[in-house]
Amino acid sequence: MKTKYKALMSFITALLFTTLLQAQTVLEQVDVNATPSIREDLDLSSVTNLYQIEKSAQFGVEVLNDKEIEAYKPKDFFDLINKVTGMDVTYQGRKHPYFIKMRGGGDITYILDGAILPGTSDRILTKLPMAAIEEIQIVRTATAITIAPSIDIGASNSGSGTSVGYIIIRTKHPKKTQGMISAFLEEAVSQPSANGQNIYLGTTFGDASSLNGYIGGMLSRTDRPSKTDWFDGSNAKAGMINGGLNYGMFTLNLMGYKDSGRFEMQKGVKTDGTISNVEWYYDPIRTNVISLDGNLLWNENQITLFSTSKINYYQDEYSGSTTPKNYTETTQTFSLRHKARFFEDTLINLGAQKTRSKGYGPNLSKSYNNYDTSVTGYAISIEQSLFNDALVLDAGYRYDQKHINHSTAAKNISLSSPNANNNVDLAPAKVIVLGMLYNINDTFQMNARYYRGDEGSGDFDLVTENNSTLHPEKQNRWEIGLKAEFSQAFKPSITYFDVKIQNEKTSTNTTYTDLEGNEYYYYTEQDSHRKGVEFIIDGIIQKNTRYKFSWTHMLSDETTQSGNTSDSVGVSTPTNIYSALLSHHWNDYSFNISAKRVSAYSSSSSAMGVSSQVSLGDYTRIDANIMKDFAFNAYTVTAKLYGRNITNNQYATRYTTGYYYDRGRTIGGELSFAF
Repeated sequence: MKTKYKALMSFITALLFTTLLQAQTVLEQVDVNATPSIREDLDLSSVTNLYQIEKSAQFGVEVLNDKEIEAYKPKDFFDLINKVTGMDVTYQGRKHPYFIKMRGGGDITYILDGAILPGTSDRILTKLPMAAIEEIQIVRTATAITIAPSIDIGASNSGSGTSVGYIIIRTKHPKKTQGMISAFLEEAVSQPSANGQNIYLGTTFGDASSLNGYIGGMLSRTDRPSKTDWFDGSNAKAGMINGGLNYGMFTLNLMGYKDSGRFEMQKGVKTDGTISNVEWYYDPIRTNVISLDGNLLWNENQITLFSTSKINYYQDEYSGSTTPKNYTETTQTFSLRHKARFFEDTLINLGAQKTRSKGYGPNLSKSYNNYDTSVTGYAISIEQSLFNDALVLDAGYRYDQKHINHSTAAKNISLSSPNANNNVDLAPAKVIVLGMLYNINDTFQMNARYYRGDEGSGDFDLVTENNSTLHPEKQNRWEIGLKAEFSQAFKPSITYFDVKIQNEKTSTNTTYTDLEGNEYYYYTEQDSHRKGVEFIIDGIIQKNTRYKFSWTHMLSDETTQSGNTSDSVGVSTPTNIYSALLSHHWNDYSFNISAKRVSAYSSSSSAMGVSSQVSLGDYTRIDANIMKDFAFNAYTVTAKLYGRNITNNQYATRYTTGYYYDRGRTIGGELSFAF
């Protein structure tokens, strides 16, 4: 069966190359200044957008549409996110393949078409095909409180709320009858060649004045093998189907997604040059997602929106043994929201959400999990426009309650809490936010946001040394920004951000052993203060050239414990992160080049402890590609030649069992056939 499947994909690839050779160049020049045709429910200001946020919060939102994703030509989801302003993606952490810091730290909430992803999100998203995505919204502020819970969902040891923002992934909807077949072939330095194929078909039906809708589907396959002494191979097969209906004032959308694959954890290279011999991998690693969302537009001033979803996740984990460890997880979410506008300049947003997550089996730091937890929350936000929208003010409140239906605690009788496993509420999270957007004139715009959060006292499963008491966590965050639009070619902005947390929960370097011989870290608390500045400039030159440059500079990342203060900037947090993208269109050619620069740091931490005096970061990575479009009757064929890390900089961002080096230069080609 595998031989027949590979033969079919080889035939598709050969067909695309043959079509390319026969095609004639007749396409018109592309105007990059043209406004993209987007769905109304993707517009950040549209009331039909499930994730509409306050105007002052939109200041910190970065949007990547499918054309921009294509311009970057990323390897996978995390390769793409690493190119976003203020993002630092480090690879890898054994149980967690990727760690992401947004503006220097914190946890990020991921949402896929209304489905709030659990703690295994970094493993789920490694297999998500780029061809399935229409748009990604990166909300670089947790002050948009109506989007999702302010505390982590899932396993019980996540009661401390440190979410700093959201990454919202919206899947592709057809805008007409359309389809695409694509295939790529690439090879990294000293690694076996990789390949992949995607097929997408979709259509719309009905009439705009009555019943109308859409239906689409996608199949995807990737295979990236690896040498045995490197061991970072992966493969995946994925499928997605979605559809929607609109009738009068009622809209409904349904999405189903399924994938299965293998993910290998790269072997670490120690400072003495020796390579770890442990082969740690997941096979299979599977995800099923089904989501349903819709809205009822009562009139131009009143709309009710809802979403519900279910995620089933499964993994077989191998870590130096031929016997797999099985882990399953199920997460369900439900959200209900109502938006009402009064007097044309007052918008009230009411919302409630409930998530429930169950997990069973060895995962993360526990050899045994059996938990059932839920988070129930509600939020209210009021936005007021003044002086013909010259000044917009908003205020909001959110309340989240985490409930432990059942959860395993540390299996050391003297340390566990016997009442914790049955019908227990953690201390609630209470959040207040304030925002302001001031349109100074036609050129300048100023923005300010403030967040005050009381996040409870942590989880019962956070075991402390000497049975000391953990105190409630309090957070104060604020940011202020200034944006200018001098012309289409020159649009700079600057933002100062400040995050201060009192009694932040953190693991110590001291461990204890449970009755089964498993080792865990004790927890303690500290005060932290993180601040920095972010500079962005973008624009369009002569219609056909688009550029974007960003610089995130950390001013400090201090922690204070027992009267001692230390700063991790330059130690475990890079001082500077730069990113840039330049795109140019000429006739039917498209040229794209992107770059990322991360400054050096010397320490990383993991479940194995803290690694100090190691060489991390300090890299510049450059990616580039060139595309050419051909027309063949009613079809479009696009040929792309691309390179990732074309300077062959084999950098490392984490040290655990050793350095995990980037594969280095990767050269590939892709053909797509669209109609």
